Amino acid sequence: MAAKKSKTVKKAVTAKKKPAAAKKKPAVAKRAVTAKKSATAKKKPAAAKKAAPLKKKPASAKKKPVAQTEMERLLEAADRLEETLLDMDPDDSELDLTLEDLEQVLREVLRLDPSNVATMIRLGEFFLDRNGAEDLALEYFEQAFTLQPGDKKLAKLIKKAKAQLAEN
Repeated sequence: MAAKKSKTVKKAVTAKKKPAAAKKKPAVAKRAVTAKKSATAKKKPAAAKKAAPLKKKPASAKKKPVAQTEMERLLEAADRLEETLLDMDPDDSELDLTLEDLEQVLREVLRLDPSNVATMIRLGEFFLDRNGAEDLALEYFEQAFTLQPGDKKLAKLIKKAKAQLAEN
C-alpha cells in the first residue's frame, strides 16, 4: 500500500504543480486584456473610421523650393494688400503705409524671381497710379517688354507711361 500512496501522492503533487509557462499565461492574458481595454478606450468615432484613403502624390509632384513657396506667399500678400487698398478711403491715414507695404512685397517678389513679368507689370501699374513715379513705371514696363517682346498690353502700358511722363 505504501507504493500506492506514493503514486497517489505523486499524482497529487504533480497535479498541484504547474509548469512555468502555465504560470506566465495569466499575466500575459492580463496584459492583453489591459491592452484591449486601452485600445477600445482610444477608439475613434465611427465617422473617423470611414475617412477617405490617403491620396498618394504622383512621383512627378515634388516639394517646391523654398524661394518659390516664399514667392507664392508674397504674391498672396500683395493680392490682400491690393484688396485692402480698394476698400480704403483716400483720406485714410493708413493708406501710405499700405502702399509702401505693397511696393516692398512686389519688390521682394522680383528679388526672388527677377524674370517675373507679371510682377514687373504690377509694379509698373503701381507706380503709374502714383503721381510723379511714371519714370519708375516706364522702367518696369520696358524691363518686362524685353522679356516678352511683342506683348501688345505692355506696348500700350509703355505708351501710357510715356504720355503721363510727358504731361508731368
